[in-house]
Amino acid sequence: MTVNKKVNMKNSPTILSPKEVLRKDKREGGFSILEIIIAMTIFMIVTGSIWGVLRIASQSRAVTNQQVQLTKNVRMALNVIGRDTYNAGYAYPVTSSVLLPDNRISARLGIPNDFDTSRDEVPPIIAGNNLNVDNYNTVANTRTDQVTFLFKDSTFNLVGTDQVSTAVNINAPTTPTAGVIEIAPSSGTNSVCRINDLYLVSGTNGAALGVSTGLNGTTAVQFANGDVLGFNQTGTGGFMSSITGTTMSMMRVKMVTYFVTSDGTLTRREFVNVPAVTPAVAFADEPLVYNVDDFQIRYIMDDGTVSDNPSAGPDGVAGNADDTQLRLEAVRQLRFTVSTRSTERDPSGQPYRESMTSTFSTRNLGYDAS
Repeated sequence: MTVNKKVNMKNSPTILSPKEVLRKDKREGGFSILEIIIAMTIFMIVTGSIWGVLRIASQSRAVTNQQVQLTKNVRMALNVIGRDTYNAGYAYPVTSSVLLPDNRISARLGIPNDFDTSRDEVPPIIAGNNLNVDNYNTVANTRTDQVTFLFKDSTFNLVGTDQVSTAVNINAPTTPTAGVIEIAPSSGTNSVCRINDLYLVSGTNGAALGVSTGLNGTTAVQFANGDVLGFNQTGTGGFMSSITGTTMSMMRVKMVTYFVTSDGTLTRREFVNVPAVTPAVAFADEPLVYNVDDFQIRYIMDDGTVSDNPSAGPDGVAGNADDTQLRLEAVRQLRFTVSTRSTERDPSGQPYRESMTSTFSTRNLGYDAS
């Protein structure tokens, strides 16, 4: 008997020819070693390029941050210096002399002594050229400048609804005991006065500076020998006790010096005018900028000339016979240059540096903008 079987061709396995098998293997194969090497090479090149860009950006950011910080510090310091430059001479005698005993101001500020033995004349600006050694500068014996400003303390004796600082009218100075000068306000009260303050006492025959050393009850202010600044002097050579006039006054003044310490710190020093402590302090220092390489000051005079120290006379050397301290009253502008160097290093191994120059007018010394 013959049995016919139908073969289901649909479900039967497909038999491929050798060419078809080879063609299929090629379609389903992975990357070759050469292709992998090329891909890795391209990847490394792209990655290296990106890393290089990021590194440059990081270094640039570090440089920018350092420069911005240096610039910010110097700019803030110059703003403070500019404020005191503008105030120099405010309510302070410019055309008449303010007196101290001989060499008292030079001893306090460290400037060269004058050549004579007569009184010191104290202008509203006191110059010090190439005065202080800056050991932070890598050049040995680099010397920096300093300058001192005197002006009225605008917080003293505030009067009226506008709270305007006003000088106190006073009676003539007296000497109740040896070594002590006593000044009584005409109002009969010393309530606006403090111990260890710097005062300008003025009359028709001149003016003098003194540091208050005590209050006599509620009526008088005392100025005794041996104050913290060494300004007071009674008897022969003292000038405060000899001031006279129909109108006499007393006001608190500020004396501020800018200088660089030996370790390279630009500093603002304000003398006395602090609440009384025991013992009394001569000054308070405020650091403004660290790591200062140099600090230089130039003075523009009323005739347009520029000087490193107008009081030094024609020869430019302070401390000899041609000095003219009152020449400083003719200063119309001051030009400050501050140079700093950071302790951080840039990628080339060099420190970050910044140097800025600013010019400020002495508006209270007769500066004419025209």
